[in-house]
Amino acid sequence: MLDDTHGNDKLPRRARMSLLRSGLIQRIRLLRKFSSTYIGYSIACAIVWAIILATVWTSAGDATWHTFTVFFGGWAIGWLSASIGRLVYPPPKPRRPVDAGR
Repeated sequence: MLDDTHGNDKLPRRARMSLLRSGLIQRIRLLRKFSSTYIGYSIACAIVWAIILATVWTSAGDATWHTFTVFFGGWAIGWLSASIGRLVYPPPKPRRPVDAGR
């Protein structure tokens, strides 16, 4: 839409900065939404493991690749059991303050 109003000319600096800021603000809001949650933790771990395994797969030998996949399998089993535990068991009830007059 902005290209229609400006044709082949570059967008004015003010318009470019406004678009940059609005996109950045949306990304920050999205990151804040998931940054302190288990979903955010899980997504971050998946990204890190994908990078690690891709790097090892392209640059290491078969023995190293096997070792890293075994470690990843162990981590995945731990993550799965923690996820099941979070779904099955309810969160702890908040503690009531102790009566000082007792």
